[in-house]
Amino acid sequence: MQLSEHHPIKKLRAHVPNIITVGAILAGYLSILEAFHGNFISSAVLILIACVLDMLDGRIARAMKITSEFGIEFDSLADMVNFGLAPSLLFYLMYFREWGILGMILSFLPVCCAGIRLARFNCAADPDIPTKYYIGLPTTVAAVVMAGFVLFITSLSVANYASQAAGVLTVFVALLMVSNVQYEKSNILSPRYIRKTQRIITGVLILLSLVISPQIAFFVWGLSYILYGVLRSTLHTLRYGRDDVTEKQTEDLL
Repeated sequence: MQLSEHHPIKKLRAHVPNIITVGAILAGYLSILEAFHGNFISSAVLILIACVLDMLDGRIARAMKITSEFGIEFDSLADMVNFGLAPSLLFYLMYFREWGILGMILSFLPVCCAGIRLARFNCAADPDIPTKYYIGLPTTVAAVVMAGFVLFITSLSVANYASQAAGVLTVFVALLMVSNVQYEKSNILSPRYIRKTQRIITGVLILLSLVISPQIAFFVWGLSYILYGVLRSTLHTLRYGRDDVTEKQTEDLL
């Protein structure tokens, strides 16, 4: 029996992706609270949880064929909180609080660049024109790398240069968010030219590493994602003299 559009179950089904987005916002909000209370590891973990939920809501919406303009805008607003504000406050309270004005400027960069990145993405996005690349580092990846950095550095018990490294990383990911560097939408760690079997093996290895050693794996894989895009963009520039190469040229390189 087919349910009507006004049936409660049908209505609930239409809101499943938005409910997941609410969960992501909650994780980002709790991350901010944890950072203010000095629980930096918990704050970083909550950012990573928000990242996972952010990846799920869009995929579920597309799989269930219930995408909407509201969902797209809601997701962007959630990203601003989860991947702009939360990581910036975490880094400020953990690494930059003693740096005065410089610390404030550094911690503001990811917030500002995430806002620009999301606005630019929303203006350029057209659901009727599929694309294979993001222009600029996705805010989700920037947040994964920043949160992963906290877990990574803490696991190494390295305190001497942690703040300086955090400062360099902050500037690096912030500028990449507003750059013209292209990042594959499919799987940056399993490019399309790799066979399906190899992609599956790579995916399994990534998942195993995240389960076995998350304090290292999130940062390492996230940084690999970033550097892959930078390397490919550099090769584009060297070969063609510009970044706005055609899709065929892009596939010919990496």
